[in-house]
Amino acid sequence: MGTILVCDDSLFQRRILTSIVEKSGHIPLEAKNGYECLAIAKDKKPDLIFLDLLMPEYDGFDVLKDAKNQSLGIPIVVITADIQEITRSDCMNLGAKAFLNKPVNHDEAEAVIVEYLGSRGT
Repeated sequence: MGTILVCDDSLFQRRILTSIVEKSGHIPLEAKNGYECLAIAKDKKPDLIFLDLLMPEYDGFDVLKDAKNQSLGIPIVVITADIQEITRSDCMNLGAKAFLNKPVNHDEAEAVIVEYLGSRGT
């Protein structure tokens, strides 16, 4: 069983993702902004991070940059409604492991979880 940090400024989106995490047999943690995300990542050392890209103040790009600079070593999956190829490319260059579009497709999110952590906590 792994731990997955869900970072999104939208409570609704966090609930959707935490539900997917729980149904996949893993433990969700939540952060409502980039600052909380990095603090929780350093303290709890989750196995995977689902990261919203567009958030006020300290956004997903900032988190990706700092995670890379600090060598956190936690796989990060970007979740965003931005479908531009340049955005995807920028995220991947900053170390994102996968890129999922909003609204999040349950099967796609679960496939990413299985890829990094296995299913049902295995």
